[in-house]
Amino acid sequence: MLRIEYNDPDLDLDDRPTNWGGGVYLYKGRPFTGVEIYYYPDTNQLSAEYEYKDGIFDGRQATYWPNGNLKEEYFQKYDYHVGSFKRWNEQGVLISHQENDQFGNWVRTIL
Repeated sequence: MLRIEYNDPDLDLDDRPTNWGGGVYLYKGRPFTGVEIYYYPDTNQLSAEYEYKDGIFDGRQATYWPNGNLKEEYFQKYDYHVGSFKRWNEQGVLISHQENDQFGNWVRTIL
């Protein structure tokens, strides 16, 4: 899967209206499918990864603590969360876990 940095000059937001209210991300003029990555300033430490399909959020979204531990992980379709949404503290201990249905509606809190 294509991985590009958030500040890649070939990545652009086409803010044309969509049925979910957001724009479409383009890479080299075409809807972007891949992973957009962020790093903490002046480091090689990954701070976030966001998956897109055809220019919209679709798939695994993750953020990381400065020490490299996972901070949040969730799955997104358009502008809503589907499946699990988890949070960890900086030491790597899971502190929150909830489940959403395929339409982004809360189903249950596990932790």
